[in-house]
Amino acid sequence: MNDSKNILYFEEEGISNNEIIVFIHPNLLSNWIWINQRDYFKDFHCIYLDLPNHGNSYLGNEFSIETSSEIIKELIQEKTHDSRNNNKIKKVNLVGVSLGGQIALYLLSKYPGLIDNVIVSGVNLYEDPEEDDFNNIVSMMNIFRMDILDKKPDKFLIKALLAEYGLEKKYYEFIKESNEKISIESFNSITKESLKFKIPKIENNKTKNKDNRKNKHKTNKNNNINNNIKNDNAKNKRDNNGENLLVLFGTKEYPKVKKSASLIKDIFNKAHVFGVYRSLHLWNIIDYGWFNEVVKDFICNKSYNLNNKDYLIEDI
Repeated sequence: MNDSKNILYFEEEGISNNEIIVFIHPNLLSNWIWINQRDYFKDFHCIYLDLPNHGNSYLGNEFSIETSSEIIKELIQEKTHDSRNNNKIKKVNLVGVSLGGQIALYLLSKYPGLIDNVIVSGVNLYEDPEEDDFNNIVSMMNIFRMDILDKKPDKFLIKALLAEYGLEKKYYEFIKESNEKISIESFNSITKESLKFKIPKIENNKTKNKDNRKNKHKTNKNNNINNNIKNDNAKNKRDNNGENLLVLFGTKEYPKVKKSASLIKDIFNKAHVFGVYRSLHLWNIIDYGWFNEVVKDFICNKSYNLNNKDYLIEDI
């Protein structure tokens, strides 16, 4: 997708397949992190995108989770609807890690009728984020970067990031390229947006009907697809309680990630929440056999029965 201000870069595979998976990467990286998913999900129509101001994508102003989500929503509408009659012709699933998971939760909250299943991992949420708190965090990160990291050779930072993610040396060039494409301004706005993220007010049938009554005299002749999405939501009898949401976290991630999984469960009360035994943040790369299996099972096996997997721990 490309206009005068925005470029959303994405790669597609399996376009002829009937079900879509949109893979949304973590902050400060890009779509290369799905390198170990590409072959496994070849039976799906897969979209591997670079978030705005990451990789090969560009957003004309500061990074925004809301704006990024709206751009991705438009892409999903384009790929899932028949242009002749605006009917939804493909199911769509979202898979997101960290910042990608935050965006997936945003889309699930705002447009439940557009999304069929969502799998998120390693998402951080703060109960009551304060402007001063995350401004101070960003400032401290900048000071650390200028006083220490900028005085070190580039190899030092890349090796430090590899160690932080628990990745092998073969991913060195991928990490290097991702780091080179993130400006200081983008780094600050991406970090700030992720720190202050809150899941939007959940859309459900009652609130949508109330909004529809308030806006019944308003029309938009140039937005047929959006009107059709509203119709999809109205047809969706299930409240957006999270029964189509799988929340995962590695048991070797920071404790805050497990706490965040609990906060997500408080909002989507029927979400399925599991820890992944001794796994790190980017376990989709490291323990990709587990990751691929659980994502595919959740999408394909509608019973959502994942308790038979000995690497999953249901402790929330």
